[in-house]
Amino acid sequence: MTDVLLEKGYDKSDAPFIISIYLGGELRGHTSHGLASFVAFAKNEPEAHEEPVVLKDTHALLALDAKGSSGNVIGKHVADEAIKRAKTEGIGIVQIKNMDSWLRPGAVAEYIAEQGYMAIVVNSAGSSVAPPGGFDPILGTNPIAYGIPTAGEPLVVDMATSQHAWGEVRLANKYGTPLPPNAFYDEHGNITRDGKEAYSVKSFGDYKGFALGMLVAVMSGSMVGIPMMIENTAKNAFGGKTPLRGAVIIAFDPANMVDPEEFKKQNSELLTNIQKSQALPGKEIRVPGVEAFKRKAASEASGMVDISDELWEEIKGLT
Repeated sequence: MTDVLLEKGYDKSDAPFIISIYLGGELRGHTSHGLASFVAFAKNEPEAHEEPVVLKDTHALLALDAKGSSGNVIGKHVADEAIKRAKTEGIGIVQIKNMDSWLRPGAVAEYIAEQGYMAIVVNSAGSSVAPPGGFDPILGTNPIAYGIPTAGEPLVVDMATSQHAWGEVRLANKYGTPLPPNAFYDEHGNITRDGKEAYSVKSFGDYKGFALGMLVAVMSGSMVGIPMMIENTAKNAFGGKTPLRGAVIIAFDPANMVDPEEFKKQNSELLTNIQKSQALPGKEIRVPGVEAFKRKAASEASGMVDISDELWEEIKGLT
C-alpha cells in the first residue's frame, strides 16, 4: 500500500495515516470501508486542486476551505489543529468545507483519542437515506464517530446514521452478494436485496436515527456553507465521484475538569462494568466499538487478515 501511494505521488509522511484509514476498516471487520475501497482510491490519480484556505483562525477554532483536498490526506493535519487548540483552550474545533471524502471519520477520532483527547467527528454529503415513512433518498448516511481515551487502547465508535452504510451496496455490486435484509428500498419503495436495484436505505432506529442524521447534515452542511440534499449519491460505485462535503472535528481536553489518568481509568471501568452486566438468555453483552477492537487486535497479533482471492489479486495489480 505504501509503494502504491508513493508511486501515485502522495507524500511519504501522509502514507501511514491514509493506510490506517483503509486497513483499519478491514481489520475491524468493516469490509465496506476497507481494502476494497483502497483499490478504488488508488486507481484514481490524485486530482490537482488549490491549496486549502483558512477562513477563520481563533484560539479554539479553525475554519477551513479544503478546496477539494482529499480528507484521507488532510485528516491527520486537521486533527492536529484540533488537538493543538484543545491543549491551550480546553477544546479545539475544526470546521471544513469543500473536502473530498475521508473514508472513515473514526480514523480521525481514533488518532485524537490516542493523544489523550476525547473526539467527536462528523461529516455528510449527498443523499441516500430515506425519511421515516418515505423511500426517497433525502439525507446522506451522515456518520458520527467518537474516540474516548481509556487506560488501554481508545474506545472508537464509527457509525452511519443509516441502518447500513452505502458501502454495503458497493460491495454487493462488486462481488454479487445480497444486501442485508429489510434495509434498502428500490425506486418503487419496495424492499430489495439486489445492490443494482438499491435506491435508498432506512435510517437506524427509525425517526431517532433520522433525527441524528439531520443534526449531522446541518453541522457539516448548512453550518459550513455546503448545500444539503443537492445530489442523489445512491448509485455511486467504489471510486465514483461524490460531491465535495463538509465536516466538523471537536477535540476535548479532559484536564479541564479532571485528572486525565483518572478519566481514562473511569472509562475503562465503565466498559468493564457494562460487559459484566447480566445478559439476556442466549445473548451476550455487546459494547459498541469493543468487538471491532477485538477483531483488529486479533488480526494484528496474528499478522494476518482474511480477504477474498479476488480482492488480493486487485491489490497486487496496483503495483
